[in-house]
Formats: sequence, structure tokens, C-alpha cells
Amino acid sequence: MQKKITINDSELPIMKVLWKQSGITSPEILAQLPGNKNTLKTLLGRLVSRGAVQVEEINQRSYRYSAAVSEAEYIAGQRKSFLQKVFDGSAEKMLLNFVREENISPEELRSLVNQITEEGQQ
Repeated sequence: MQKKITINDSELPIMKVLWKQSGITSPEILAQLPGNKNTLKTLLGRLVSRGAVQVEEINQRSYRYSAAVSEAEYIAGQRKSFLQKVFDGSAEKMLLNFVREENISPEELRSLVNQITEEGQQ
């Protein structure tokens, strides 16, 4: 079983850049993000130390960074964690809550039921 890697909310923008573009340098990453560059470099270093990001040395002062955790793996982990923490692992409770609290229209609900039915038939 793969070790769970934590990605904090403040680190997520860096991961989103790396999910879109793999094998880029820190200046290329930082150019796409707002905020203090030193803070962003610190966050990138933390992601590397936790194993969420892989680093490859280009030369003595340059490195390429790639996501070691795919976006799909991250989303699956977050979904499972959220479902367990908030709804005691019950997808039914979660879906009912969304239907009640997010003002889903009857048309949207029919569309969702149709999509769920199609998924179940595959």
C-alpha cells in the first residue's frame, strides 16, 4: 500500500502547476504563481521532502520538478478523507446533503441520476 502524502492548501497551487506541466524548473513554476517567491520556494522544498514532488538535477544550480502524486490520486485521497470525516464514510449521506443544501434543480437531479445509472451499467 502506498504511503499517504500530505499536500497542504498552501502547496496545492504548486501541485496544480506541476500536474499541468511536468519537468519544469522552479523559475518556471514560480512565474505562474502569485505570492512571495521565497515562500513558494519553501513550499516547493517541503513538497520535495515529503515525496509529493520529484526533483531531477540539470546542473549544479538548476533542477526540474515533477509531481510524484497524480492529480487523480490526490483527488481520490481527498474524496475518501472528506467522506470519512464529514459523512462517516457514507456516500449516500453526502449526496443527500448536496441535493438538499446546494439547491440542485429537478433537471440537474435527473441528469445526475441518468449519469449514475449509465456508470452503473458500464
